[in-house]
Amino acid sequence: MSEPSPRRATIGELRLVAFKSHVGTVLPLAPVTLVQGVSGSGKSNLLDGLAALSGLAGGADLAEALAPVRGGLRGCVPHGRQGFRLGCSVETARSGTVSLEVAVRTDGEPRIVAERITGALPGTPARVLLATGEEDRARGRINAIWHSDGRQGDIRAPLAAGSLLAAQLPLRIAGATPGEQRVLTAVEDLLTALREVFPVDPVPALMRGWVPAGDDARLRSTAANLSAVLARIQSECRIRYGKLLRSVRTGSPYPVRELGVLRSDDARVRAALWEGETAVTGAESMSSGLLRYLAFATVLLTGPGVLQMSSADVPQVDRLLTVLAEDLDAGLAEGQVAELLRLAGEVVRHGHARLLATLRDGAAGAAPEALVLHCRRDPQTGYSVLEPSPAPAPASARVGVPAAAQAGVRTGAQAGAGGRGEWAHD
Repeated sequence: MSEPSPRRATIGELRLVAFKSHVGTVLPLAPVTLVQGVSGSGKSNLLDGLAALSGLAGGADLAEALAPVRGGLRGCVPHGRQGFRLGCSVETARSGTVSLEVAVRTDGEPRIVAERITGALPGTPARVLLATGEEDRARGRINAIWHSDGRQGDIRAPLAAGSLLAAQLPLRIAGATPGEQRVLTAVEDLLTALREVFPVDPVPALMRGWVPAGDDARLRSTAANLSAVLARIQSECRIRYGKLLRSVRTGSPYPVRELGVLRSDDARVRAALWEGETAVTGAESMSSGLLRYLAFATVLLTGPGVLQMSSADVPQVDRLLTVLAEDLDAGLAEGQVAELLRLAGEVVRHGHARLLATLRDGAAGAAPEALVLHCRRDPQTGYSVLEPSPAPAPASARVGVPAAAQAGVRTGAQAGAGGRGEWAHD
């Protein structure tokens, strides 16, 4: 499984230092990463961690940025603590490896209390590009220091503590020196990768009714407007439509002649399947599993231009979609899961997207090219533990999965044993 174009910034690692049920968890991300585990093990919290970073990268205030995450801002905080801390690493062609660490406190007014960005070009040590200093809680600000290479050294200035500092930098840095230009490039690559995250958790109850044909036809995370999106695909892109139809036929337990939409007199549409010669099944009669299957297949085959995302200003050539699929196999037959994973592998090989999905135990056997991990709860601490799958696919089969990723899962004391220093927040 080949990696996408090196021009595209790629999220290579997620770090949940203290986030929901995870403490000291490091999740390596391959082109296709599958996390298995029983309900309540904390596997969905991994998706929430990446969704939280994506929301923060949008630049909104903390409460608004984290509102789409389950539990919102307060739900990100581990039990008994007063804040959370997480980070990621992004691989880029222009800036090498760019790492972000951010700590948020929720006692009193929610605020950033520490943030650091480092950049490491190939063959060179990591350089701190952004760091934070003391807080000014009365004014809701925190001092930031960024790399400059100018005569007067690094630049120091107060920034708003109510939103991610990295998202504020493009409007604050002039780029007058090589150092500032390096910071701007690294931040741009970091934000691009994080803003290209799309969580999809289809809700069949919202997908059964009629929807306006004039809907903006950009798929929502719940897939509530799937019917309008299918109508758009059918009329605008016959190649994608053909692939989607083939995928539906493969995943359907009965013969499917056509996939499309029914149209009402008041300009609304509803997804439908034509079975055999005459039978037509509208979305209102489809099983929940089939509707979820349709939604996941549509996301994998369409890309950012047909998804409701906030990164439409990113040039298409620089876009690499990261799909977060919650309970990919819920309500699906084994053959449907296998077809979705096959489809994900095909999309990844073409460099169009990456996939991070959660599954029930044992459901990832049909994905020999994926990085498969297992999530469980430690009965003594109550924290989630991430570890290699008990029955991993042979390393030789996982083409494109870096060796470091295959063996790089760290949890608990392994990842959290480092010094707390400025990152202490609880």
